[in-house]
Formats: sequence, structure tokens, C-alpha cells
Amino acid sequence: MQYKELLEFNSLIKDSPALALLQVGEGIDKITKSLEFIALRNNGTLKLKNSSEIQCDKFRLTARNYEYAILLNTLNICEDKEKFLDVIYHSLENSAQIILIEPKEGSDLSELLELLDVANFRAVNDIDIIDGYYLVTAKKLHMWGAGL
Repeated sequence: MQYKELLEFNSLIKDSPALALLQVGEGIDKITKSLEFIALRNNGTLKLKNSSEIQCDKFRLTARNYEYAILLNTLNICEDKEKFLDVIYHSLENSAQIILIEPKEGSDLSELLELLDVANFRAVNDIDIIDGYYLVTAKKLHMWGAGL
């Protein structure tokens, strides 16, 4: 990951006191380090869930706990992607954001966009920041679709 790509990625996360971040998956170390710095700068927290810890059908998180969920190389390992995204959706505060980062090889952008729509995420955007990866952002909007 190049310096410019990292700066553009960092600009997606807005500073906020006690910022709560969730990273699920791994594969791009600079993103994890950057998220650690962002959490520290905001007196916040970063919870890491590595791919080895993920059993998508049994994955659980605390409801309305995070302002950002960053999924790195995660959806391709889940059989029930919709159920997994539902858990992520409910773990986010109202007006929170999800950021999907999936390798272009082995992933289908239209499927990623459709999955987010089905999971009731809105304002879905594909942003070309990281070479070789799809980066898709979306928001959980209060009282829209699945509501809380």
C-alpha cells in the first residue's frame, strides 16, 4: 500500500471523541497500524477480529457499539454473507459506516454492492483507492430499512 493510498483511506474516517472502530479480517498491515493511530488520536478503541477467529455463522458482536466497521478480505470466507453483514449492521451505531476492502481477484463488485443493499446499508460508494482491491463504503441510517 502506497503512502497516498493510505492518506486517502485515512480521510474516510472522521475524527470523533472516543471513536470506536472495528476491524474484521486482515491482510493489509498498514491499515491496521493506521486504525490503531486513529483510535489513539481520538481517545478511542480499535477491536480486532482476525480471520482465524471468524466463524461467520456463529459471529457475534455487541449491538450499536462501533462507529466504523472495516472488513478486510472477509466476505470471501463467509458462506452466509448476508447473515454476517446483518451482525455487522447491528453492531454499528446509527449513522455509522462500513468499509469493505476485498481483493479484486476473486471478488465481484456488483455482488458486494448488492450484499450491502440487501443488508440495508445506504449511500453505497465504490472508491478506487487501493491498487488491486475494491473499497466500498456505506452507511447505516437510523430508521431506514432494518432500523436499529
